[in-house]
Amino acid sequence: MSIRRYLTLILLSVITLVTFAAAIQGYRSSMAKATSVFDNELRSLTLVLVDITDLSTQSLTPQTDAAFIFQIWQHNKLLVNSHPKLNTAISDFKNEFSENNFLAQRWRTYGHFFESSNKWVLVAQPVNRRFELAEQMILAAVTPLVLCIPLLAVIIFLLVSSGLRPLRLLSEKLRTKKADDFSSIEQQNQNNELSPVLETLNQLFERLDAAFSREKRFASDAAHELRTPLSVLKINAHNLAIELNNTTDTNMQYLQQGIERMSHVVEQILLLNRTNPEQYQGQFETLDTAVLCQTVIASLFPQIETKKQEIELIGKGANIRGDEFSLGILLQNLISNASKYSPEGGLIRVTLKEVNSQVVIQVEDAGPGIDESEYQRVFERFYRIGGDRHTSNTSGCGLGLAISKHIAALHKATLKLSRSKQLSGLSVELIFPQGQPNA
Repeated sequence: MSIRRYLTLILLSVITLVTFAAAIQGYRSSMAKATSVFDNELRSLTLVLVDITDLSTQSLTPQTDAAFIFQIWQHNKLLVNSHPKLNTAISDFKNEFSENNFLAQRWRTYGHFFESSNKWVLVAQPVNRRFELAEQMILAAVTPLVLCIPLLAVIIFLLVSSGLRPLRLLSEKLRTKKADDFSSIEQQNQNNELSPVLETLNQLFERLDAAFSREKRFASDAAHELRTPLSVLKINAHNLAIELNNTTDTNMQYLQQGIERMSHVVEQILLLNRTNPEQYQGQFETLDTAVLCQTVIASLFPQIETKKQEIELIGKGANIRGDEFSLGILLQNLISNASKYSPEGGLIRVTLKEVNSQVVIQVEDAGPGIDESEYQRVFERFYRIGGDRHTSNTSGCGLGLAISKHIAALHKATLKLSRSKQLSGLSVELIFPQGQPNA
């Protein structure tokens, strides 16, 4: 639930509860006030009745909706009766207020004794009239408030929306920030509550900027500090083998292979860092998948030809939005792996197709394939099936598919592994979504 909706509902609920609580309290106060007013009327009525009924016995015509009834007694004899059905006293002969039931309803009664004339004047008023008056008074007071609740809801909603506008503007600024933009956020007319948030965010951006700068410098320094010694080491090992005139020595071959593998690992680690979707800022453009695959195949053809393998490109290319450099690395990893793990003279097949409006690049090989239980683990960093040495005796560092997964994520694409139905080896499908990123 949004803060705006939450505050609106909470404020409306509080206003409604307070209104009804005030209505209940007002009803009680109105009843107390009505009781006091009507009791005073009954007292005054006795004073009036004793004067105008001072002559002879008479009976008045009864009224069904009479506001009050009265009786006048003298020496236990009924002198005046306002209702012919009431032949007995409507209350006790006491100078006090009481409530009694007669004529099928509840009455508030009052008796007063006049010593000068030795008369009792008994008056009564329906209790429901007092309730009706109290209800009318409270309804008159509460009804405008109840009718104004929808208007209050609109006003509260607009006021809350206006109060949360700085927070909404901040959210928009954060949403439109690019991944590599760590500049401070400046916002005019900010309130006191938002200032600490902005200050904390800007401090966080400063720390992130410093951290990413350090990481970039580290990658640059590592590329220089690691590549140069390895290149020198590779040259020295080659020169040493020539000087010793012993290029076929097993130990010397292991040394040269170790140097090659170390150089490969360093390059892959640096490449893995560069292609991280959270850091990599590619130059996205419209690319033809057929041209892209042809370029990668041409660069890898010497490796394929060395193993006397065949490679074929099938299908019609399609246009996608992507970064040419990173997609080239991805396809290079997939096709290079297919060549590495396929036997000599084997077939590698690259298929271009569209499935359900999705562009798919499929790479199949004739190698041993991968067990289905390993499909997820092969994308983990430094993970290789069988440990440091694959069963095919092909060296590697277990970073190729991890890098490929990074690049696929950068393009909102997915990598799907399966068993090749025609070549019996591994089948890797690079599936691009229908909507391509426009970074």
